[in-house]
Amino acid sequence: MTVRSPTTAPDAPLRGMALLTLGVCIFVSQDVIIKELSGGYPVHEMLWIRCITGLPFVLLLAWRQGNPAAFRVHRLALMRGLLHFISFTCYYLALAMLPLAEVVTLYYANPLFITALSVPFLHEKVGPRRWLAVLVGFAGVVVVMRPDVAAIDPAMILALASALFYGASMLVTRAGGGRVPSTGFALHSMVMLFLLSSVIGLTVGDGRYMGDGTGLFAFLLRPWLMPTGWDALLLCAIGPISAAGFLLLAEAYRIAPVSIVTPFEFSSLPVAVLFGFLFFGDLPATATWIGLAMILGAGLYIVHREAVQGRKVVRGWPPMRPRL
Repeated sequence: MTVRSPTTAPDAPLRGMALLTLGVCIFVSQDVIIKELSGGYPVHEMLWIRCITGLPFVLLLAWRQGNPAAFRVHRLALMRGLLHFISFTCYYLALAMLPLAEVVTLYYANPLFITALSVPFLHEKVGPRRWLAVLVGFAGVVVVMRPDVAAIDPAMILALASALFYGASMLVTRAGGGRVPSTGFALHSMVMLFLLSSVIGLTVGDGRYMGDGTGLFAFLLRPWLMPTGWDALLLCAIGPISAAGFLLLAEAYRIAPVSIVTPFEFSSLPVAVLFGFLFFGDLPATATWIGLAMILGAGLYIVHREAVQGRKVVRGWPPMRPRL
């Protein structure tokens, strides 16, 4: 008879799947808020408010866990925070210009990047079946982007860049997972986002570089604006929403086997399609549906192979969407 340690939570796969699905739905609701307000506020102001309103929750979580290592400055955690900042900025810029479902679909190329980059950077072995899944997934990316010789939408490149930088941040997490606790990574990411968004706000926050105020980078260069009324409530909700989603995912991975709950990360794809239609009237084009199926299938297969090989896509908690 196997006796569980009293400190080990019993497996609760159904509850874990439900919590994870709820968590990713909460993150999609954050995307809706950012997309809705992207026409009036700069992205670095949104990131700054997100940090200010979310940092207390991360500090509380780190304090409750009682692990002093979470508060120690670590080079890998700072690097991950920088990569997160670049990823989030690219993601939110793309979100302002593209339908929600397209951005989320392209973002889910990050397991493909994690697999491909793990070979040169972490010297991991990737078998032919996973390489085939990577190729299928990237073919799906091409289908979604519908590249034209004349022009490729820069917003799609930003969405893909977001996936690339987030995948790189997850490799950093994998490399430092034994030395930095998950709350330490989250805390460093919050602090880096706060510092970098503050620097950008002080540099371009008066709108001096905005030009005519149109185009892709108006969201990046427009001046800061003091939010009032409903806008203020929505902006202040971004941080708590992120923290709530993070805590739900953490609990899901704590109480259920990773191999079971990780595929439910992809439940945000149909949720993004639904929310995009309900809030913005957007429905994916046929090419997006085809590419979505290819990326989803490739991602799920990679997650399955990681489980078969006894690894996680990311050590610790392996979420594949923008997190703390």
